[in-house]
Amino acid sequence: MTIDFSCSNCSSALTAPDEYAGKIAKCKKCQAKVRIPEADVVDLELEPDTLAPDPYQKLMSNLRQELKKMRFPDLQRFDLNELPDEDVKAIFEWGMWTFNLGSSEQGRIDEIKYDWRLVILSDGSRWEVEDGDAYTVDGWVAGDEIVIVSDRMYRLNVSESVTVS
Repeated sequence: MTIDFSCSNCSSALTAPDEYAGKIAKCKKCQAKVRIPEADVVDLELEPDTLAPDPYQKLMSNLRQELKKMRFPDLQRFDLNELPDEDVKAIFEWGMWTFNLGSSEQGRIDEIKYDWRLVILSDGSRWEVEDGDAYTVDGWVAGDEIVIVSDRMYRLNVSESVTVS
């Protein structure tokens, strides 16, 4: 599948393979750098009386996207959208554990400083966010639950992740 999107600079129609979601690319027309949107994101105009999306459904959608990014060979046989939510959560938790054989840190965000480049956890540990990921941390707040596996910090309630040291 492909992702269809527009250049944020010149509005040219662009296309990219799903595996490039979240990456930076150059517009073929104006050479501006643009971020390729997530594959499952659909830009719709909602009617004024339409309810906001259910946070649980958004979380499950994010978990399914994260599992696709993990690229477990045996998981490629399944359509994650057809699996029950409980199975998706269990597979995601298993994937997080096996990703680094269980050596991870879990906690809550206490504070975010320096234009989203430093995340301080409630245990006092300080994590420097890679420059290219600061825009993601912009939406994070104190109290968010996170887990750190290797050099990745995952915000669990929406399954976003950034590179940290």
